[in-house]
Amino acid sequence: MKDADLKMNISKVRAGDKEAFGIIYSELKKPVFTVALRIVGDVPLAEDITQDVFVKLFLLPPPPSVKNPRAWIFKMARNLSIDALRKTQSLSIYDNEPEPYDESSLIAEKIDLMRAFKKLSVSERQIVALHLNASLKFSEISDIMDLSLSAVYRRYKKALKTLRDYLEVERL
Repeated sequence: MKDADLKMNISKVRAGDKEAFGIIYSELKKPVFTVALRIVGDVPLAEDITQDVFVKLFLLPPPPSVKNPRAWIFKMARNLSIDALRKTQSLSIYDNEPEPYDESSLIAEKIDLMRAFKKLSVSERQIVALHLNASLKFSEISDIMDLSLSAVYRRYKKALKTLRDYLEVERL
């Protein structure tokens, strides 16, 4: 969904249009779920976070002053994921084997990166998920995470190298 279409549908949601909300939900459900999954590492928890994001979006859509509603939605997903991690009192959630995936995580079924992702810091997982799964630009991620653009880019490159190195070792 293009940004202009998203903005138009969000303005319709503000007016109470349930069909426009359905369009947003169908387009962004998988990427929001994937971002949450990459951050928390737990399928049921990621599903709950995804549901919370869309409930909040429906009940209180972003105001017209929000220039980038896509970034606003994924910032909410990120923040809810971080809150969920804090509630579990452990940022090392990846120490356990990942739960088996179901059809709600099609992307995760295609490529199982969970073991590789446990090698990344929480901020690196967020950056990778926001860039690859949410299709956000580094400048948008910089704003969401309150980091400099160069820090986001460096962490992204470091995370990709870590993933690449880990996956190459796994193939041997």
